[in-house]
Amino acid sequence: MKNLTLFCGFLLCFILSIPTIQAQDSLKLEAKVKQRMLLNQFESDYVLTASERIALKQSRITYQYRMKALLDSIDISDAKRKRILQELKKNPFSERVQTVIANHTVSDDNIKQ
Repeated sequence: MKNLTLFCGFLLCFILSIPTIQAQDSLKLEAKVKQRMLLNQFESDYVLTASERIALKQSRITYQYRMKALLDSIDISDAKRKRILQELKKNPFSERVQTVIANHTVSDDNIKQ
């Protein structure tokens, strides 16, 4: 009876950990964009190709991940961090996010002095 209980417990833990393992493997950036845009019908010179737009979208996503990592490493209050992260989700290139990171990171000039 004890072996059956241990086996069921092990099986339950294994089943519950499978989605976590799959989530860790699926962190790849998958960006989707429209294949054909309306502007492409009229002014095809102004429209980027789908692969170029996907590359730009992936670079914006990686930029947001880097900014989030920087904000997590900065010593600020949790409420301020939460507000800045919400701002980062809305607009990754916002002035508010840039000023917080600039004010709290140490540059090489400040270290030498």
